[in-house]
Amino acid sequence: MAQMEEQNLISWLICKQMIGTITEEEQQVLAEWRKQNKYNEAAYQRLLDTDRQTLEHRRSKLTDYRRPLDDMKRRLGLDESVTEEPRAHSVMIYKLISAAAVVLLLFGAAYYWRHAQTEPQKAEQPVVAKTEITPGHTQAILSLDNGKQIELGADEQFNTKAIAEVVKGEAIAFKNLTTPRGGEFKVVLEDGTEVWLNADSKLRYPESFEGNERRVEVTGEAYFKVAKNTEKPFYVVSGGQEIRVYGTEFNVHAYADESTIFTTLVEGSISLRPVNGNKSELMLTPGKQAVFNKDDASATVRKVDTEVVTSWRSGVFVFEDQTLAQIMRTLGRWYDFEYEFADQKVASTLFMGSIPRYGSFAEVVEIFQKMGGIQLHQRGRKVVVSSK
Repeated sequence: MAQMEEQNLISWLICKQMIGTITEEEQQVLAEWRKQNKYNEAAYQRLLDTDRQTLEHRRSKLTDYRRPLDDMKRRLGLDESVTEEPRAHSVMIYKLISAAAVVLLLFGAAYYWRHAQTEPQKAEQPVVAKTEITPGHTQAILSLDNGKQIELGADEQFNTKAIAEVVKGEAIAFKNLTTPRGGEFKVVLEDGTEVWLNADSKLRYPESFEGNERRVEVTGEAYFKVAKNTEKPFYVVSGGQEIRVYGTEFNVHAYADESTIFTTLVEGSISLRPVNGNKSELMLTPGKQAVFNKDDASATVRKVDTEVVTSWRSGVFVFEDQTLAQIMRTLGRWYDFEYEFADQKVASTLFMGSIPRYGSFAEVVEIFQKMGGIQLHQRGRKVVVSSK
């Protein structure tokens, strides 16, 4: 038979095997083709790897240079028209992706088969052990003012029991909740206020709010959903900035190694002013972000897309016009790695796109590789960023 006809037949038979409809006679034809040479067998094994096909499809969807927010909404099911439960929605998406992978397999089989026979075989390289870089997870350390510390994780029952055992019979005034690099944690304060801490962050708060105000301190990044109480205002102090909250939701980005604090209001109302300063309060409305300069205590206000700013809480990083230096700083905190730029010009490259927060670091590397012009090389727990 003609070469093209054979390619189409083999592609179709592999597809039928994947979906479980291949007959014994067709299975025999496929087996004979595999035995012809080692290239056919290599192509067969590559094509039958559905996990790889699904991963490639997912990776291609993870990078959207035109509008990362739309990409995020679509993948996370945040569109208003979506009414399914998150788990059911995820299962449906996985099934659709798997089906798409099978269809793509049919059209791509001939390409892989043809090139598998013509590409020179590379000499086997010695396997070198590589330190695994993994995404962050739920973890934090709770330090009490009596000097005791408690390691917390995703098991809420364990956390509650561990804390109760440590504080039993002791008067605790303040608590310090710290997330390490590669950690995140949610805590509910005594008044019902919910706080989500991002990686490498710290929240200092009282065991109970006494007096006529509620006051906490934060370093790093945190998302607040403050319980409303008009008689007892809520204050957040971060890096020389004081936020007065009137019952609202907002995000604070205030890392110690950065000279700027970004406060983004999602809903409600807040005001900002320098700590121990004489400047008047700066009021924010929803959808606005205050940019506070720690060096001179000046602040400006700009309009932002709040879903982009708070995307880290939804399982994805969305970057809009951020430099590669800013992005690597964010990823380094979450994946807990150090980094350096082989070429400083690359550090100022602007990027627009989205990256899965819980994806493997290998996926992150491939997304950047597909951008073109950028390479990430891992050396232990250090990542070297260079131009191609």
